[in-house]
Amino acid sequence: MPSTNPQSRRALHQRTAARTALFYSIFACLWIYFSDTILVWFISDPIQLTQAQTIKGWLFVGVTAALLYFYLAHSLKRLRSNEEALEEERDRIQKEMQDHIHQLNTLFDSMNAVIYVADLETYELLYVNRFAVDFFGPDWQKRKCYNYLQVNMDQPCDFCTNPQLLDNGEPGDPVVWEFLNTRTKRWYECFDKAIRWTDGRLVRLEVAQDVTERKELARIKDELLSAMSHEMRTPLTAISGFAELLQGEQDLSEQHRRHINIICQETEKLTDLINRFLDIRRLKTDRTRIDYEYLSVRELLEKVQANTRDCKKHHVIQINCLTEAAIYGNRKELNQVITQLLENACRYSPQGGKINLSAQSNEREVSICVTDQGIGIPEHELKSIFSPFHRLDTGDTRETGGVGLGLCLAREIVILHGGTINAESTVDEGSSFTVLLPRLTEQEALLETPKTIAEDS
Repeated sequence: MPSTNPQSRRALHQRTAARTALFYSIFACLWIYFSDTILVWFISDPIQLTQAQTIKGWLFVGVTAALLYFYLAHSLKRLRSNEEALEEERDRIQKEMQDHIHQLNTLFDSMNAVIYVADLETYELLYVNRFAVDFFGPDWQKRKCYNYLQVNMDQPCDFCTNPQLLDNGEPGDPVVWEFLNTRTKRWYECFDKAIRWTDGRLVRLEVAQDVTERKELARIKDELLSAMSHEMRTPLTAISGFAELLQGEQDLSEQHRRHINIICQETEKLTDLINRFLDIRRLKTDRTRIDYEYLSVRELLEKVQANTRDCKKHHVIQINCLTEAAIYGNRKELNQVITQLLENACRYSPQGGKINLSAQSNEREVSICVTDQGIGIPEHELKSIFSPFHRLDTGDTRETGGVGLGLCLAREIVILHGGTINAESTVDEGSSFTVLLPRLTEQEALLETPKTIAEDS
């Protein structure tokens, strides 16, 4: 099928003209050569030869005119046929494009999200879906995105993601962010991506999902849990205190003593859970570094190994510390992080096996890694395991216990120390958690101590 490219059409016309000129030149040269030769053979009188050549010229004009007519008629017929084919192909492509656009419009209009396209340089709106029209009005054509979507905005928003969407002048990675819209007074989670528009220019595609209800529920949940945690401390303290008094009684039967011990253990677990939740709340609201000191990595690992509660006899814990470096941090918090990782490794290795607690360092950072041979973590859950209250679906959650706050608390502590924590895992083969913490000199530590670390949301 011929192409609808205009350059192809021009090339076709040029080839036709060139063939016509070539055909005419060849025919004219052959006619002149052979006709003059034949006339010289048969006519010797100059006057008769001149008259014959004149007649030959008239005949040449008539014959070439007839030939050119038939050839041009044939060529024009082929051109018309090709152009009709080109028109049909162009109409087919346009119809396909219109069908695709209609399908995309139907898809975007059916989504409960604000979707629009705006020019990266001029901010002019090029497309707005029906959901956005219902919220912001139908008069979006030839308007700027900030003027249409916001209130009293005559210039680009300060939080505009346009500068973040390009990488060396080409579309880069998408940007996901949240903001409170000034026109609707609702929260939106936005997905922004730079793409090429149909005319080749760079534009911003934004998909904004309304998350107002989700954020409100999260706020209510946090406030409720915080209030409950504080209120539960008082009765728990009383239960724990009276249980300890009962443990000291001499006339208790063995069965009663066992029941009181269970009460004490469960009270301790509940108190630990509440303390973890309050610690997360504290770390999220107060990012100030307190009680920081230089800590030996080897000493931290050895102390954690000795005090881990969830590790049983069939768990073989090996320490492989390849560094004598010290890190600058809060002893209690860092001990809590490594303990949590080690207890998780034991808890999710019900069949036992080797658990490796290793550390190494370079000039800038210290790496602490906890590796087990347990049940592993599915790939789709790796990004969620550090979220509050997220627990792995292991089939029987009673065997592992917990409510999913340990890794969230560990992540907050590591971020507060200027580090990162990540996980790698293969199902049925085991998991590996790595904590990277910066190595600070005394001068750097002195400068960092009064600072607060911005919350990584």
